[in-house]
Amino acid sequence: MKTSGFLLLVLISTTSFALKRDPPGKLLRPQFSASQPCESRPDFLTEIRSEFVGSLKHLPETVLVARDVEYYVEGKADAENLRMHGYQSFLKAPATPAKVLCGSTAQDLSQRFSLMAPTLIDTHKENRVGQSLWQFQLLTDSQRFSFWNLKTAGLRGGESLEDWIKSSGAHYKIYQKTHTEYELMLIKTEGNVTQYLSVRYDSVPNLK
Repeated sequence: MKTSGFLLLVLISTTSFALKRDPPGKLLRPQFSASQPCESRPDFLTEIRSEFVGSLKHLPETVLVARDVEYYVEGKADAENLRMHGYQSFLKAPATPAKVLCGSTAQDLSQRFSLMAPTLIDTHKENRVGQSLWQFQLLTDSQRFSFWNLKTAGLRGGESLEDWIKSSGAHYKIYQKTHTEYELMLIKTEGNVTQYLSVRYDSVPNLK
């Protein structure tokens, strides 16, 4: 992809995503809908990844711009199998709505799951654009489902991005898939339920 076109695409996408706001009351009254049952685990959990970066501290100086996110929850709740899978792409302007791909839960289960992740990662010593930090939530209510996200407050003074991620109770791994593609994988286990969040990024090393 040509650099100029690529930069324009990812910057428009990130701006539209970062400025997105839900209407008042939506977070208190999320929009639930029925979904097909989850028959298997998503491909991103079984994909073979070889280029393990190690930690966010080992990233080169660059800006990582989120291109899409997948959120998957599985385990046992109320003695029954629980599976939910959500997806959102950020490559269009405005960003496409978050959607639930599938869901399987007990009939009377009402529960909310949440993980936090950055959609912009700026590793320059002097930040070019800074970090953009978001909370992602998957919800279920009587076999209906909802997937949404909300921008959170920035890092506190002296707080690192790694500390911010770990404060949610998740641990993470970051992979370099190609010269310009990275993936951040967050995993959080509570009781009998495990949450997985995959954020895939494009690198913009020469952003000015």
